[in-house]
Amino acid sequence: MQSYVKSNDKMFHNALATLTEICEVKSGENMVIIADSDCFAYASVMCRVARDLGVNGIIIDIDHWGGTEKYMKMPVMEPLRQAILHSDVAIMLTDQMKTDFGIFLGNSDDCDAALVAGTRRFTFEATGMENWDLDMDRIKADRARTLALYQWLKEAKEIRITTKRGTDITCKVGNEPDGMYPVMGIVPFYAEVAIVPSMGSVSGVVVADGASEFAYAQRGFPIRPAFAGHQELWKEPMRMVFKDSMLVEYDGDPVQKARLTKLLADIDPKPDLCDEVGLVTCTSNENNMYGWRVCGSHQTHCIHVALGNNRRRKETIHSTEHVDFDVHEPTISVDGTVIFDGTNFMDDVILKHQ
Repeated sequence: MQSYVKSNDKMFHNALATLTEICEVKSGENMVIIADSDCFAYASVMCRVARDLGVNGIIIDIDHWGGTEKYMKMPVMEPLRQAILHSDVAIMLTDQMKTDFGIFLGNSDDCDAALVAGTRRFTFEATGMENWDLDMDRIKADRARTLALYQWLKEAKEIRITTKRGTDITCKVGNEPDGMYPVMGIVPFYAEVAIVPSMGSVSGVVVADGASEFAYAQRGFPIRPAFAGHQELWKEPMRMVFKDSMLVEYDGDPVQKARLTKLLADIDPKPDLCDEVGLVTCTSNENNMYGWRVCGSHQTHCIHVALGNNRRRKETIHSTEHVDFDVHEPTISVDGTVIFDGTNFMDDVILKHQ
């Protein structure tokens, strides 16, 4: 591997803050960092910071293992698997849309397990670390909001999401969802509450005016791309109608509609279920500037609704097909109380549920 980013003081500061205040590494612990040529500079800085903290850190290079297909068909490598399982802290610096802990460990469920609060397997979105103006107070507030909202939704009955462009959808919460998780393992900026709705608990209209993830198990082209070199958010939004958690109607830009039609025809089981309602709770601009560059989704001031084919809804978030569609500037209410007005969270209301 080679370093393509010159280290600077800001990189060291940001690595130190993330490792100590979010990952909470401690002297004497063993840490493994998974990296390739795209992120080696960041991995090197993190290991040097870890050494100064008394943490035993190593970098595992998977660049050649990915080969010419770049991680499309990677077999499980037992030495890497064992290193992850036996480390105190495991940090993945490689692109999270190309690799994940499920691939490394040989079990897709481990991808979800590494995303939720309490894990010590982190997906580190390190791109741009040399430029971040890390606001740790904001990040800690985002994480506190995420946990408080998660607690509230476990006690509430229903959320409603509306937008000026026509979104109006309801989702049952409380004991109704097949799963609900505070997603806090993508560091340092990202956080959300992910709801896996039960069948029959989501109805209404979603007007997806933001980006979508890559289709075909993250290996195909997006329905609504928004990445460098291919930007289609100027086109008509994708309008999707859900009834009892099933996609029953959709329309939009003809090319994007054709992509979705083909996806629904190609995949078995058909990905026509509302597999997730994701309430994005982070507010750092760096999430939008540097994170999720591969597809342009999961932005702040958004929610996302996922199409998928999850037949194990009580066990996992992500199934064999799972495509998130961003919805910009939503108004979100919980049992009639507005918690987000498209711009700001009502933390005075949310944090009462800590």
